[in-house]
Amino acid sequence: MSSEEIKTIYKKLVQSYVNDYPRANPLWVLNNVLNKHIEFYTREEWKAKEPAILDAALRMGIEIPKVKELIEKGITRKEAILEVSKNMKFQVSVEEVKEWLKELKKKEPRTVKEVAKRKMEQQIKDYEKSIERLTNIFSKGEISEESYKIAIKKIERNIDELRSGKEVSVIEERKETIVKPETFHPSYERRYTEPTKLWYLVPLFFGIIGGLIGYVAVKDEDEDMALGLLVFGILMFFVDMFVVWLYYTWLLSLFGI
Repeated sequence: MSSEEIKTIYKKLVQSYVNDYPRANPLWVLNNVLNKHIEFYTREEWKAKEPAILDAALRMGIEIPKVKELIEKGITRKEAILEVSKNMKFQVSVEEVKEWLKELKKKEPRTVKEVAKRKMEQQIKDYEKSIERLTNIFSKGEISEESYKIAIKKIERNIDELRSGKEVSVIEERKETIVKPETFHPSYERRYTEPTKLWYLVPLFFGIIGGLIGYVAVKDEDEDMALGLLVFGILMFFVDMFVVWLYYTWLLSLFGI
C-alpha cells in the first residue's frame, strides 16, 4: 500500500474515534485515545506503526480490501496485515489532521445513542458472520449437528437481545468511560474484541471437540482467543477423563474388585 492509502485509512480511523466520543474535544480524543492506542499496539503487538494502524482500523470496522483479499486466500489476519504493510510509510502532518478535525466540526455530531446503535448493528453483523462460518463448517461435516444447533441457538439468542434493545443501555453507559491505554490489548478489551466470550461454553461442554470448533470459528478474528479455546478444550478433555477414572475406581472399590 502507498503512503496515500494508509493516510486515507488513518483519516477514517480519526473520524471513527471522534464520532465514538461525541462529547469530548476531538483533539483530545486524537492525542489521548487514538494515538495512545496505536502507540500501545505498536509497542506490544506489531513493533511498527503501519500494521498497528491497519489493525486498529479493521477492529473499528473500516474495510481494507487488500487485507480481506489475502485472508480469503487462506492466510491469517496477522499475516495479511504484515504483508499489506510492507514497504509502507505512514506520514501525516499536523496541519492535515487539523483540517480533518475542522471538517468533523462542521458536521452535526452524533449523539451517544446513535453511537450505541452503530455498535449494536456492528455486533449483529459479527454474529451473522459467525453463523455463516458455523454453517460452512457444519456443511463440511467438521462438527456434529447437535453442536451446530447449540452454537446457532446461542448466537441467535444474542442477536435477538441486541435487536430488542437490551444491550443498548449498556453500550451507552460505557461510551463516556475511557480506559487507560496500558490496560488495552486486542484480545481482552470489549471495544476491539470481535468474537463473544460465550465461545468458551463450547469447549466447556464438548471438551476437545468444542475447542477445535471454537478455534476454527474465531481464529481469523482473534488468534489469541482461538488458541485459548483450543487449550481450554484440551484441558477439559483431561478433566473429563480424570472424572471418569475416579468414577470407575469408585465402582471397583464398591464391588470389591
